[in-house]
This record gives sequence, structure tokens and C-alpha cells, in this order.
Amino acid sequence: MFILIRFPPRTFPYLYTALTALAVSLGGCAVPGSQVRDNLKEDLLHMPGNFWQDSKMLVTQPRNAAILLIGGAASGYVRYVHDHKIEDYFQGRHTFRRDFNIGVGAAGNPLTHFALAGSGYMYGLVRNDLHTRQVSGSLLEALALDGLITLALKGIARDHCPNDEYYAWPSGHTSSSIAFATVMNEYYGPRIGLPLYALSGFVMYERMETGEHWASDVVFGAALGYVIGKTVADRYKPQIFDMEITPFFSPELGVSGLALKKRF
Repeated sequence: MFILIRFPPRTFPYLYTALTALAVSLGGCAVPGSQVRDNLKEDLLHMPGNFWQDSKMLVTQPRNAAILLIGGAASGYVRYVHDHKIEDYFQGRHTFRRDFNIGVGAAGNPLTHFALAGSGYMYGLVRNDLHTRQVSGSLLEALALDGLITLALKGIARDHCPNDEYYAWPSGHTSSSIAFATVMNEYYGPRIGLPLYALSGFVMYERMETGEHWASDVVFGAALGYVIGKTVADRYKPQIFDMEITPFFSPELGVSGLALKKRF
């Protein structure tokens, strides 16, 4: 006999955090509590400076400025030419089952991303896993930066969603999902990045199909999330002689590993 317990989607982030905390506690503490506090204090001490530096890089790096300008222009074009046509296309359309849409919406929720990143950081901190702590710290910074910028832009735009709710542009679910996928792709390569980008695509589709966002909202949300995730991950990634250490995967050869990359 099987017992099925269904939890409301809004409880998913808290479940992730609780399960990770349980796993960490059952696994035991790998380092003394004093070292955990020292590592946490060190990370908190560097957080404001890192946050400010990454914020400046979003607009001062030519690559970032170009992506945001292209994303903004594409979003504006879609808004005035295609938004209402796409909305009409989705009227009464249900491509996937309701439970699937609810699950995708929960997976794209920024709170879910924060819970996963926070759980990973907690695990890395307690288990003295420097790599997990670094990746999760990058995720937390990227998500926090994405959340602040998205909320600021929503407050400035103050436009309506197709379902007539406020604060449509840009899509926070989209930007957060893309930022999360981009950071993971930078650290672990396409084997992890591509499935997360695919999930982000479902999130974007779900946002439009359910009337939560216009197509123009998800277009700029994707550009914003990519720029933020790429900027934060690039600064944290280890280097050797000014060359980035990046994951390498060749489907043709069937091999994977690490590669050194340098821009000239």
C-alpha cells in the first residue's frame, strides 16, 4: 500500500531546506563549530564588496551591456508587435496537465532557488566542502542580485500581466531560473547546464501559458538572468596564469574533463 502526500507548491523551498538540514545533521559535523563560524564570518565579511563589484560589472563590461541592450530591444519589439498575438494563442490552451504546470512554476520560483543554494551552502560549510560552498555562494549572490534588480525594474515599469495582476516586466521566475542555470553551467559544464536551461524553457512557457507574464517579460528576464549568472560565476571561477578553468565535454569524442580558456 502506498500513501501519497501532496504538499502545496509554496512549501517546496522549505521542504528542500529541511531535508538538506536533516541530511547534514545525520551525516555528522566534519569540522569544529568554531571553524564553521570563522568560515561563515569570512564569507559575510567579503559579501558586500563582492556584491558591489559584481553590480558594477553588470553595466561596465561591454559584453554585459550589449546583451542587456539586445535583450531590452528584443523585449520592446515583442511587446509592441507580438505580445497580444501570443496571449491570444495561449487563451484556453493547456499544453500540459495542471500538476505539471504547478510543478514547473514551483521549480522556477526564486524561493526554490534560494532554498537549494542555501542548503548547498550550509552543507559545504558544515562538511568543510570548499567547492560546494563556493558554488552555492556564487548561486546565492547571483540570485540576490537578480532579485534586487528584478524588483527594482518591476517597481519602475509597474505594468500589468495578462491576468491583470501588477508587476509583469521582467519575469522574476525566468531571470532567476536562467541565472541559476548559468552559474551551474559555468561550474559543471553542459551536462548540468543544458538540463537546467531546458527546465528554464519550460518555466518561460508556463509563465506565458498561465497568463502570469507576457512574452516580452520572459525575453528580457532571460537576458538579465544570463548576464547576472555569467558575471558572478566568472569572477569566482579559479584561474591558472590568467586562464579560466572550465568544464570540457566533447560529444563527438565522448570525453569530458577540464580545459584552460583565455580571452585575447
